[in-house]
Amino acid sequence: MITLNKKYIKISIFIICLVLLFAFQKTNYLSVKSTVEIFLSSVLPSLFPFILFTNIITKSNIINLITSIFKKFNNIMSVIIIGFLCGYPMGAKTTYEYYENNKITKKQAYFLMSFANNCNPIFILSTIGICVFNNLSIGIILCISHYLSALLIGIIYFLHNNIIHENVGKSNIINKNKGKILHKNVFEIVDESIKSTLIVLGNIFSFILIFNLLFSIIETILLKLNIQNSIIYTLSALFEVTNGCRLIYLNSGLLLNMIICITSFMLGFSGLSIIFQVFSCIYKANIQLSHIVKYKLIQGILSFIITYFIVNIKNIPNKCTINLSNFSTTSYFIIIVSLLFIFVYSLKKVTQK
Repeated sequence: MITLNKKYIKISIFIICLVLLFAFQKTNYLSVKSTVEIFLSSVLPSLFPFILFTNIITKSNIINLITSIFKKFNNIMSVIIIGFLCGYPMGAKTTYEYYENNKITKKQAYFLMSFANNCNPIFILSTIGICVFNNLSIGIILCISHYLSALLIGIIYFLHNNIIHENVGKSNIINKNKGKILHKNVFEIVDESIKSTLIVLGNIFSFILIFNLLFSIIETILLKLNIQNSIIYTLSALFEVTNGCRLIYLNSGLLLNMIICITSFMLGFSGLSIIFQVFSCIYKANIQLSHIVKYKLIQGILSFIITYFIVNIKNIPNKCTINLSNFSTTSYFIIIVSLLFIFVYSLKKVTQK
């Protein structure tokens, strides 16, 4: 009986999807066209260099050389650095690869998945700050709140769980290549990195397309029901953050400070599209989807609160003025992030003793 019910549910879902595709042909066409334009103009330029860079440094083992100063924490720090600098979904992808190769335990994978998956800084500064708000200062504020909220989650999670002292056992996923020493030349590393990058980008584009398509249908229905624009476009960012943030800024009718705070929440939460991108990279490690959603929601709330305090202290300029003072602010931001990493490392050393 249960099997029969599942069969009918699957058939019903198939029929509903088919009806929606036919009923909203024009909406679907415009949504796909818009998604392709956004992906090519904003997402691809900001993500491609970082994803390729991540693949090269992991496949060539450069990242482990960089983090070797952290000794027994170097694998964890490798994932944290990649998750913070290279953006979605590379933190999750690297976490799974390290877990698969018995470099980290499942408990450590859960720890990393709680905070080490974030937007890359170029995406926030350029795509959101400059392309959406036309204001680099807003991008810097969003960057600070985004990374600070993630670090707070990481520190709190670490203090309440025995993460570092856990040893890697034999319970990880069986890796067929384990024990084999592979010597690759530069060409092989670059070639594999390019192929891996294109696969990841194809995965990202597909999820963005699916969720934008889904929201475009929901949006059409909600508009016919005369639902307020501010509600509709805030909802859009819960599905896909790039287009959602743009729609909130252009159409919500809210005050600028509130739009910035909502955008900060959306970047922290990341949206269903990114959450499923991340989950598609890590599900083989049996990391629960609820764990990812829980901590992305917490990050979104913390990011909102931090941004609220910053925008009420700092005067936001109306235009994007990229000058020496802005680059000075960026330098301060880099210093703050570096100091926070040093603080996390020092905290680990103290707790180890």
